[in-house]
Amino acid sequence: MTTTTARSRRRLRASLILVLSLCLATLVPAGARAAARADMRSSVGQAAAAAGAPVDLADPDATPATRSVFAYLRDIGGKGTLFGHQEDLLSGESFTQPDGTSSDVRAATGDYPAVIGFDTLERTGMSADQRQQKAAELATDIQHAHDVGAISTMTVHMENLVTGNDFYDTSGDALRAVLPGGSHHAALVAYLDRIAYTAQHAIAPDGTPIPIIFRPWHENAGSWFWWGAAFGTPGEYRELYRFTVEYLRDVKGVHNFLYAFSPGGGFGGDTARYLRTYPGDDFVDVLGVDSYDDSGASSSYLSGMTADLGMIADQAAQRGKICAFTEFGLNGGVRPDGQNKDVTWYTDVLNAIKADPSAARISYLLTWANYGGSTTPYTPVDGEMLPDFRAFHDDPFTVFATDLHGVYDTSTTAVPARPTAHLASPADGARVADGPETIRASVTGVDAERVYVSVDGSDQTIELSPPAPGQLWWTGTWDIPADELDNSSRGLTLHVISGGKEVMAVPSTVLLGPRPRPVPGVVDDFESYGDDAALRTEYVPYNANTISLSRASDGGPVGSGQKALRFSYSFAHQSYTGIGKQLGTDWSKFSAFRLWVDPDASHNKLVLQLVAGGVAYEAYPSLAGDTPYALTIPFADWRPAPWDTAHAGRRLTAADLADVTQFNIYVNAADDGSGAGSGSIVLDDLHAISWPPVYRDVAPDRPQYNAIQWLHSVDDLGDAQHRYHPDRATSRGEWAAVLRAYDPHARVGDPDHPQAAMLRLDAARSLWKLAGSPATRVTTRYDDVPADDAEAVAWVVRNAVIPADGATSFGAGEEVTRADLAAYVYSYDQLP
Repeated sequence: MTTTTARSRRRLRASLILVLSLCLATLVPAGARAAARADMRSSVGQAAAAAGAPVDLADPDATPATRSVFAYLRDIGGKGTLFGHQEDLLSGESFTQPDGTSSDVRAATGDYPAVIGFDTLERTGMSADQRQQKAAELATDIQHAHDVGAISTMTVHMENLVTGNDFYDTSGDALRAVLPGGSHHAALVAYLDRIAYTAQHAIAPDGTPIPIIFRPWHENAGSWFWWGAAFGTPGEYRELYRFTVEYLRDVKGVHNFLYAFSPGGGFGGDTARYLRTYPGDDFVDVLGVDSYDDSGASSSYLSGMTADLGMIADQAAQRGKICAFTEFGLNGGVRPDGQNKDVTWYTDVLNAIKADPSAARISYLLTWANYGGSTTPYTPVDGEMLPDFRAFHDDPFTVFATDLHGVYDTSTTAVPARPTAHLASPADGARVADGPETIRASVTGVDAERVYVSVDGSDQTIELSPPAPGQLWWTGTWDIPADELDNSSRGLTLHVISGGKEVMAVPSTVLLGPRPRPVPGVVDDFESYGDDAALRTEYVPYNANTISLSRASDGGPVGSGQKALRFSYSFAHQSYTGIGKQLGTDWSKFSAFRLWVDPDASHNKLVLQLVAGGVAYEAYPSLAGDTPYALTIPFADWRPAPWDTAHAGRRLTAADLADVTQFNIYVNAADDGSGAGSGSIVLDDLHAISWPPVYRDVAPDRPQYNAIQWLHSVDDLGDAQHRYHPDRATSRGEWAAVLRAYDPHARVGDPDHPQAAMLRLDAARSLWKLAGSPATRVTTRYDDVPADDAEAVAWVVRNAVIPADGATSFGAGEEVTRADLAAYVYSYDQLP
């Protein structure tokens, strides 16, 4: 920890550096760097003038100054890149109190950054009056940045509006709760009202609003924020972003924003993965990526960084957008002398960007804040990293505040708004648990005389009423037939009629019915996926990788059953990659985790990560060999992730396991560089278990092991010696005891003979009745099934609850073993 005396010496040294830098700037005003930057400024100005400066923005009513900023940043691409620093005027190493002019970057280089980043300044627990005061203070801070010659950008680390905790609290289904129609949508509106206040009160000396690059809902490709990928479908995220733009632009009249989309980084240059949650060209002005370096300008970081920057630069050129490195830096900041892996990190990153013709077109790059005190800075004011940071500043390609000229002076014309329509709710890919459902549609840029929604595959249409004054949406009510709430998808098409003709038809898909109950303890056995596409909808990718099904029918390795997960990766552009699945379940009755692994002999690091009680716990199975193996890892052996120093001494408890929200799988490159550069592993049978086994006579390799372990949480059928007797016939009394866990009034057969053996036909009949005796079309007639029981048998076979013996025989008279009992009820409980 830095002492007060050491900080004072550091600030004195920084002040001396500043004085020296200013003196040098006065003595050498016409050096090579100054000449090169003058040429750059001239060429940017000529490009803007030659183009006639038409600008196509998310806000066609953007102020002239805002349009000019866009034109400047668009046209500087390839000629230079603006350097940005988060909260440069608010906190630092070289000053203790912000005064609107003190700056670490200025202390180090004699110049202010060309871009200064801000956040909303709100914190959990603030009163409404305090929040409004912070909105006013932020407007003043943006004015200070404008006064020192910098462009302002603003991001939002919004607290969890459901729980009231900070932005890292991912509980409460918060993303869906703040969407239009959600339980906490009004809280989001109130937050955006304060953002609008800041925007409209950040006023330049000429009395006009100061242009701001607004970057909401950033890094959503990860799942560390509550708006991240694991907590909503891509369509739901798109609607969150679209609503933010439409509310600020169309309801609050904010016209000094450029809107930035920055879903994170680590895409390996994959355009499809980057655009997975893209709200659309009509809502975005800046394409950005965020990427921090863990390893000191390693080849994998630099290649991955330039691949992503080059990809967004190419996309920006095609779409008429700006591209930017919206966050970058050394992960954890600048270390004390002797602890930095690469003392030329800044110029190494810059040179890699300059060397790639596409990546070199980024308009600006912004690093994180220097918070002072005991925290590490992201830009140095002294020490071994300072000479390189000053060399970074002196490079003619980097643009600082004194190099900005004509940013607000370009004469531009706005491209008129294009017709745009989308369903705000239900969002594309969203689940509708029951009906009736309110339909909300946004229609802009067209004089619509009729708007309606058709339900694909039916003659049902939902007419929508025009929005009331000051509102955004056309609205209507969808009465969903109860028999359609069956966990199947339905296509919806939004139709817009103008001038007697259909001018837009926008398709989307929703899933109808309540979410299936998660099976306690089970992450996945991969048997339910019909194809790779279905598998990929269930898992969120972190960085670049490919997942697919390994099928026994194709000769692929599996742990049990017919399918497993194949995870393929490469470290050409990254140092780690992974996937995640959202759970939301209670594992408090379990004591260990079991899985099957087919390793790739890569010697890389396999990371299993379980988010429980809000903490990420990890375990590390080996990838050293190439022989498949099954592994049980007691929860007592799991530890908090190494980066979570706040919970370093914590242990995984039953209280944590009562709230399991996510399961993630990562492969990290070996720390010592000895691992393979690419590989492919197969995983199967991912589930929590009671360990040692609940029953002494049921081994983990038994086919019904998972079902028998799980049945223990429903009803314990073991004897006093903790034996289950899986091969013994099930009595009617035992069967009835299990069914009564679901229906207290369940009866099976003659209560006077509870020890009589249970038969497969009886099991089919009772489970069918327990499910509500659903009407089922009978397509197969079994020789041993009476006509009165045909529907029940058809239902259990069709839903894979009880298999048939063969094409013509169900096996109606066979006795049900206790292992069968567990398997049948386990399968039944997984049904929607």
